[in-house]
Amino acid sequence: MPDQTPENGHLIAKVTPGSPAARVGIRAGWKLIRIDNQRIGDLIDYRILEADERFTLLIARDDGKLRRIRIRKSAGSSLGLSFDPLTIDRLQSCPNQCLFCFVDQNPPGLRGTLYVKDDDYRLSFLYGNFITLNRVREDDLKRIIRLQMSPLYVSVHTTNPELRTQMMGSKLAKRGLSNLKQLVRAGIKIHSQLVLCPGLNTGAELERSINDLAALGENILSVALVPVGLTIHRSENSSLRSYTADEARRLVEQVEVIQQQFLADRAGRFVFLADEFYNLASRAYPPAAFYEGYPQLENGVGLARLFLEELEQLKEKLPQLNLFRRELTITILTGKTALSLLEQLVAKLRLIEGLKVNLVAAESYFFGHEVTVSGLLTGSDLIKALENKEKGDLIFIANNLLRDGGDLFLDDLSVKEVEAGLKVPLKVVKGPLELVEVLSGYLA
Repeated sequence: MPDQTPENGHLIAKVTPGSPAARVGIRAGWKLIRIDNQRIGDLIDYRILEADERFTLLIARDDGKLRRIRIRKSAGSSLGLSFDPLTIDRLQSCPNQCLFCFVDQNPPGLRGTLYVKDDDYRLSFLYGNFITLNRVREDDLKRIIRLQMSPLYVSVHTTNPELRTQMMGSKLAKRGLSNLKQLVRAGIKIHSQLVLCPGLNTGAELERSINDLAALGENILSVALVPVGLTIHRSENSSLRSYTADEARRLVEQVEVIQQQFLADRAGRFVFLADEFYNLASRAYPPAAFYEGYPQLENGVGLARLFLEELEQLKEKLPQLNLFRRELTITILTGKTALSLLEQLVAKLRLIEGLKVNLVAAESYFFGHEVTVSGLLTGSDLIKALENKEKGDLIFIANNLLRDGGDLFLDDLSVKEVEAGLKVPLKVVKGPLELVEVLSGYLA
C-alpha cells in the first residue's frame, strides 16, 4: 500500500551530478517530503537533517508515486539537492527602499528573479548574502542564537539611526541596528559592509560608523567599504553620484590611518577597502597578508591581489608552453576596472611563441558607462565589444560574469547563446592558472 502524507513536498530544482542523491536515481522535478519521517520547514532544517550518515527520504516522483529511498554517505557531506525556492519555504524579501539599491536600477524586461531582493538570514548564513536585519522576526533571532548561526553578513551602511533610515528608506532601519547589537551580544559573529555614497555616509559619518562597530567587540569580524554602484537606469531624481579619483585617494589615506590604529588595538586591520577604490585612486593593491584571510572576497575586497598572486605562480608553467609550436590567437574580454591587471597577464602570455593575444575592455552598454567592473558585464555587452574586431580562435572571460555559478549572464543570455553570437568558442575561467591550463590543451 502506498505511503500517505499530508505534505505537498518541496520541489527539487537540481541534483548535483555524482552526488549521493544522483547515485540513487533522484531527479529534478521530484519532491522531497520528509527525511527520517521528520518534516522539513526550511533550508536550515534540511541542512541539519542531511548532515547524518544514514537516513531515509520520502520522495514524490513527478508521476505522483511515493518512494522511500535509503541514503548512506559520509557525515556532514551534501546530499546534492537544490530546491525551488532555494530556501525551501518562502524567501524573506527585503522591505527597504535603499537610495542605492542595485536591483532597483535594473532595466525593465528581465527575468523576474533579477528583481527579487532578499533579506534572508538563512541565505546570509549559508551563502554569504548580505542582509539588513531590519525585518528579522523575534523567533528568527532566537533561532539564530540557539543554533549559533555564524558568521552572518550584514549591510550596515551607517550606524547613525536617522541617516540609516534615510538611506534605506525604511522606518525599520533603527530596529536593524538593535537586532545587530542583540546578535553580537549573544555571540553571533558578523562580517559587515558599508556601501559608501559620497556626501552621505562618508567623512565623519564613516569614522563614526567604523568606531561604533568596533565598540561592539570582537564579534564584529570585519568591515568592508564598497563604492556605490550606479547605472543609467536609476531614478532621474537620484542625487547619488560616483566617487571621483581625488575622493578615492583621500579615502584610501583615511582608511590607512584607521587600519594602523586597529592593528595596534585589535591585532588586525578590521576595515578593508574594495579593490575599486585602489584602482580609482591609482594606488597599488596591498599585499596578500594585508587582507588577513580574505574575509570579504565576494565584496570585491582582495580579488585583485589574488589575481596577482596567481600571476606569480605562472612563472613555472609558461616556459612549458613554449615546447609547442602551434599558432593560436586568443582574445581576453574584461571590464575597464580590471584592465591594468589583465595587461600584466597578457604581457606574460605574449612570451609564448606562436601565441597572439588580444585584450579588449568591454563597455557596459547594458548598465551604462559608469559601471566598469567586469562582474557586471552582460552577454550582449560582450557581443557588442567584439563587433568588427578580430576575435581569434578562442575568447576568454572570467567566471564572475556568470550568475550564481551557472551559465547565465545578467541579461539572461547563456554562455552558448553568447558563443553563437560571437561565432568563436567562449571559455569561462576562474583565473590565470585555469586560463593557461585551457591554453595548454589547444597548443599541444
